[in-house]
Amino acid sequence: MTKKPTRKKDILLLYEIPRNSKILLTISGDDRETKEEMCTFRHIDGMYSLIITEGGNAVHLGATCPVKLVGDHYELAELA
Repeated sequence: MTKKPTRKKDILLLYEIPRNSKILLTISGDDRETKEEMCTFRHIDGMYSLIITEGGNAVHLGATCPVKLVGDHYELAELA
């Protein structure tokens, strides 16, 4: 019998958050520089999400990506 990994109470999986939630992501640009950008989580489509950046680009994270609520937005989290 395989034991399910446990997670902290304040950690959610991406598919559990409401549509149109704000999520802060670190985005890597064409010039390889990274920047934090407030994005909008649109929906889950199968195993992946549709997240739109401020610039209108699409980002696809796995539906089971761990996130946590920080103030009025979500951020990526670690399970352990």
